Amino acid sequence: MPREFQQDGEVSFGGFNSFPNSSSFDPNKGILESSVNMRIDAGVMRPRNGCVKVSDPLLGDCAYAASSHGVEDYIHVFSVAGQVKSLCTSNQYVTPTTQPTPPRPYIKCSGQGYATLGAIEAANTQYWNGAYDFATCCNVVGRMAYAKGDQIWFSLFGGVQPFDPDTLSLTLGTYDDILKLHYSNTTRKLYAFGASSVYEVEPAMTAAALAEGKPNESFFAKIRLLSAQEGIAAPDTVGETNGSIMWLDNGGLNKIDLGKGMIEGELPVSMPINDIFGGRTSSELANCTAVACQGRYYIAYPSVGSGPNNRVLVVNTAIPGTFESIDTYPFSIKHLVKARNSLGILRVYAVTPNGTVYLLDEGDTDDGTAIQASFRTRDYNFRTDLDKRYDAVTMKVDTKGSTTFEMRFLTVNPDSSTAIDRVDGNLGTTVRRALAGKKSVGGKVEVVVSAGRPHFYSVSVDATVAGRSIFGVF
Repeated sequence: MPREFQQDGEVSFGGFNSFPNSSSFDPNKGILESSVNMRIDAGVMRPRNGCVKVSDPLLGDCAYAASSHGVEDYIHVFSVAGQVKSLCTSNQYVTPTTQPTPPRPYIKCSGQGYATLGAIEAANTQYWNGAYDFATCCNVVGRMAYAKGDQIWFSLFGGVQPFDPDTLSLTLGTYDDILKLHYSNTTRKLYAFGASSVYEVEPAMTAAALAEGKPNESFFAKIRLLSAQEGIAAPDTVGETNGSIMWLDNGGLNKIDLGKGMIEGELPVSMPINDIFGGRTSSELANCTAVACQGRYYIAYPSVGSGPNNRVLVVNTAIPGTFESIDTYPFSIKHLVKARNSLGILRVYAVTPNGTVYLLDEGDTDDGTAIQASFRTRDYNFRTDLDKRYDAVTMKVDTKGSTTFEMRFLTVNPDSSTAIDRVDGNLGTTVRRALAGKKSVGGKVEVVVSAGRPHFYSVSVDATVAGRSIFGVF
């Protein structure tokens, strides 16, 4: 019979999933099988920008890093020995100070100003000793909120010392220690994360403002248990952007939709990439760090065991597939923080274990190291497991200056990888058409970029079922 072609592909790109059976991906969403060091904007794929070192090691053996926002933004790096040095990100200068005691995890606090650990502990030392030390804190519209056990302690407005009458206990059948506090400016509510619980708290007016002894509704906090199943595995992974709060639980990434709420017992949003976090122990993930910035959520994690954070998963809330890329860097990451640069633009910074600070998404290289980016499409098997003859592979690309990339065709059953096209130069906007010439059950297209930052718009594959038209197979 006459040979008739069937075509499949992506007219735009929408992220990646790593399920083993990529032939089942929704063909209307542009979901890929793999994306490394890539970014997606308006359906167009491109290699990510590099990173620039903005500070040599501030201190040896970084124990913790935090950022603060005010007239000027700072990144503070704390050492195990109890010292802190601060980098002003808006004017690029370093201010050294010392701390009287080793740093503690509740120091990370963004919002109104920044108080050093020494100032906080000096306020009232009886609240900050031994096993009863506070675990986390955050700013709640001019008040400080601290967590101790299953309690939340609030300061007065403009102060740092807890005001005992305002203390809340989160004991709606959980009795779970609070590991992380997060205040949302969107909902004006406080979220408390334990190992196996998530609470939503609407803070009350401080009792100190009560003049006549007749409190109204505003003087009573509203406490709601969102989940007694989900919790948090890595306290430094809470981030909020584009109407969602995300964090890392034992089973993967969880999310609170600030418009719709949270469904208790729902599968993690990271199920499409379950090979990254699924099956990992809480001890392996405990030191993961994350930050949310301008529609993206970045989480640094170890690729193996409980080793250093050498991978960054980028979640893009504006694309259908949610997961945008897995980024690799030539250094490990202790903490991800965000601060404004000299132009007042909020940027993401990485702090390494030795206290070096890097500005991400800047420059053409990773501080001199070339970036290799790649993506791999889903399996184009045309809804049948019969043998097919794969013919032409077509890709629309704008080289955006001089670039080097290679296009490969990957067959499935039998498995093989063949280079079918290579670009080395400046071609502008072009449509590349290459011959696959392979017979197999499935086929994928892989692109590896070793230089430049080309923009990829679409990809398509032509094929027929061996011996008959593919239009007869449903």
